[in-house]
Amino acid sequence: MEIDSRTLLNFLRNQSREYGGRFEIDPGFWALFIVENTDPMSLELARSVLAAASFPYEAGQSDDDAHTIYYVASEYRPTAIHWLDDLLKTTAGEIRPLSPEQRKLVHELSQSEKPHQVAQQLATLHREGKVHAGLIRAPTDIRRLFDRLHQREPLFFSAISILLKHHLIDMIVLFEKLISEDLNLQNEIVKSGLSRDPFLQTRQDATAEIRNALIKFFIISPMDQLKNTGITNPYAAHLEVSYTHEHIKASIDGINQVIKRAAYLEAIHSIRAKLYRGESFENFDTQSPWMTPRIALPFRYIREKLQKRSDLQPLDVLYMLERAVAS
Repeated sequence: MEIDSRTLLNFLRNQSREYGGRFEIDPGFWALFIVENTDPMSLELARSVLAAASFPYEAGQSDDDAHTIYYVASEYRPTAIHWLDDLLKTTAGEIRPLSPEQRKLVHELSQSEKPHQVAQQLATLHREGKVHAGLIRAPTDIRRLFDRLHQREPLFFSAISILLKHHLIDMIVLFEKLISEDLNLQNEIVKSGLSRDPFLQTRQDATAEIRNALIKFFIISPMDQLKNTGITNPYAAHLEVSYTHEHIKASIDGINQVIKRAAYLEAIHSIRAKLYRGESFENFDTQSPWMTPRIALPFRYIREKLQKRSDLQPLDVLYMLERAVAS
């Protein structure tokens, strides 16, 4: 069955809001979908999407035989909830949630005795296109990482450098959570003399790389090495996105334009949904079948931004562009 994305999205949103693995139908059993038996389209949608599920589920009838209930046991509930949330986000073209496996790796970063190896695992996943920019974005996770830096472990400085190189830390949250003690530590290490100990020199090199990444996103000033008070959004500064009062001031083909934030975000989500499905950005243009007059101008602006950052994966640039207009 060919499923229209809008129909699928409406179905997933309604089911996720009402049930979605959060409605207990019996002790230890949770409803994912509950569909009226008089609604053959929704019944087919439920069967179609669950055919790709990686967890066991059951289907049964309600007491009055009016509904078909698709449900999971408690042990599979976390997996099912994430699966449904991820399916909803990818269908809508929104930023994907962390999987349980990714959450485990992020947690290990602040706990592991070999954090650089965990960071390398995440970097490999990024190179393979399995994770994208901003993977680590929970404020508590980011603050925990910076707290561990103060233990001065060379391998941990290397880990943070790797994460920043692959854009895996959300720079807005980092900017918000960065405190003067973090910068003092960084400046102290960078300004110290070269060490004869290669292990300690690794820490100094990694610290310089961290500093350069923060300067690149205008988080710290290159002049005084202090937190930059002249910006509010590192992504907007880095990608030169001028955003005020729900509008983006854009230069498209050398002509100044004004784009509404809502249309800009709709364009990002439309593009991202296609990329999630494995389509190539190079094949997109204003004549694409899914293009609408509302998103055509924002699309051209976004396309120019992506073309200027061909060094980055398209999904990474889209994350930064979306976060550049964060409320």
